[in-house]
Amino acid sequence: MRGIPIPRRFQDVYPGWWVALGGMFSILLLNGVQSGGSMGLFFVSLLRQFGWSRTLISGAFTLVRLENSILGPLEGYLTDRFGAHWMVFFGFLIAASGFIVLGLVNQPMTFYISMILITTGTGVGGFVAIAAAVNWWFNRRRNRAMGVATSAFGLAAVLGIPVAWGINTFGWRYTAFAIGVILIVSSYPMSQIMRLRPSEPNPDPPHKTKSNQDDPSTILNQDFTVRQAMKTRAFWLIPIVHSFTAFTNTAVNVHGIPHLVDVGLTTSMAAVALATYGIVEWFWRIGASPIGDWVDKRYVISVHCILQALGATILGFTRSIHTAIIFAVIFGIGHGGRGPPLHAIRGEYFGRKHFATIMGIGSLISSVSGFITPLLLGYLYDVQGTYLWGFLAMSAVTLSGAVIILFATKPRLPILQTDSGI
Repeated sequence: MRGIPIPRRFQDVYPGWWVALGGMFSILLLNGVQSGGSMGLFFVSLLRQFGWSRTLISGAFTLVRLENSILGPLEGYLTDRFGAHWMVFFGFLIAASGFIVLGLVNQPMTFYISMILITTGTGVGGFVAIAAAVNWWFNRRRNRAMGVATSAFGLAAVLGIPVAWGINTFGWRYTAFAIGVILIVSSYPMSQIMRLRPSEPNPDPPHKTKSNQDDPSTILNQDFTVRQAMKTRAFWLIPIVHSFTAFTNTAVNVHGIPHLVDVGLTTSMAAVALATYGIVEWFWRIGASPIGDWVDKRYVISVHCILQALGATILGFTRSIHTAIIFAVIFGIGHGGRGPPLHAIRGEYFGRKHFATIMGIGSLISSVSGFITPLLLGYLYDVQGTYLWGFLAMSAVTLSGAVIILFATKPRLPILQTDSGI
């Protein structure tokens, strides 16, 4: 692979797997420092340092969710236009500049600027670019490759541990600076892993192996233009289902620990439950992702939507650590198993050429839950004094996604088509 020397004993490995692994580490770095508990630690540090209100600090997180959804289509277009490797490279640098600015924060405006930079970098160099790169390399094993690359979302919480150590040992400013430096150093090697596309001549082709059946150059692909894709039912139903599953995911991530503490668990026990969910999700994304290559992805998504809804329902009734662990296992399986096929199905349906643009436009729909869920659950808790009915409502929405996805049948490419992207 150009730019990255590969030891001889690994040269027979299909290059697409290096892209999937590189994508996993890229997502782990970007999302691990942007979420996964890390930003929550900086949240607490700012509260203690400046005494700002929680509303003021939370406003920055609301703003970046809005920014993320608006930039989704642009990020997808730029990925298709310039390549995933450039997006990853600049994404890491933008996020790094955000953490450097975070280390200089002395007033709310600077904090808002740092959050905008961090989120922009994560969006530019994160999931859309990685998913597009993986989609370019895989056909028959697309779901497995997506499972490997996106498994990092479950592991993101792990990075909260070294971030907490850094803040406690060196202070939050030096820790923010250190994260910025790590991202700068990582930008070039991570981008080079994403550099080579299958449509380019491979200067040193690997020996013919069984895994080469995934090589897109050996399989005739039919690529939808963005206009053609938007005229299909699947184009709209897939992000709608994605949004419906994200209602319970956002509910768990934002209000899961407060709920468990409210019902009598200690913060440590609540953290163990959420960590268990992350570990199970990581394992299931990798271990069970081949299922989506063997079975119709709609059925795989549907079953895992049901499990995710069941897990959120159990969380609503949880009153002990034992029930919390049951929730974590079931929800981790559901959320982990529905992720790879929701992304891989777009590549299967619409091809490679405009994959990132199609996914970016869909993010406008799938991100709706990020705005509604935190505010709605907070309001229901203030009115009812419990999260139970809020979690049940979110579970019902996710459960409906299990039915809707069955109607997202594979579209047929029109006979007459132009070669224009839009």
